[in-house]
Amino acid sequence: MATYYFRNVGTNWGDAANWSLTDGGGATGAVPTSLDDAYFTSNSGNCEINASARVCKTLVFSGVGAGNYAGTLTMTNGITVSGNVTLSATMTIAGASALTVNATATITSNGKTWPNALNLSNIITVTLGDTVTVTGNLVISTSSTVTVNSNT
Repeated sequence: MATYYFRNVGTNWGDAANWSLTDGGGATGAVPTSLDDAYFTSNSGNCEINASARVCKTLVFSGVGAGNYAGTLTMTNGITVSGNVTLSATMTIAGASALTVNATATITSNGKTWPNALNLSNIITVTLGDTVTVTGNLVISTSSTVTVNSNT
């Protein structure tokens, strides 16, 4: 398991030159797997989910490294996350593909609306870290549990 930081070099998630093991550091030669954390900070550039099967363990756009991510995430294809998701209030989300969470997780929006489909799949428990607004389809597996913690 590793922590990868998206760099301000190119835009494609699947290009290993766009990922670093340190915030603002050099290329790793690898992209995140389902065992790895993917971080986006104020040092990160715009990112396009340029192919299907993009995965990570946790997906964080906020409160790490140099600060909150203010770039554009273009959801040309979907991302599957096997853990927590934290959005940034200052990010832009473009494109129309889904975000899938397939393991027990906490979702924190920081006031950002998720405009696309949000799929909560498998037998999981999802906890809302704050109020989460989804304007696309919200798909919750019948075997999943959502804990709202007085959020909506």
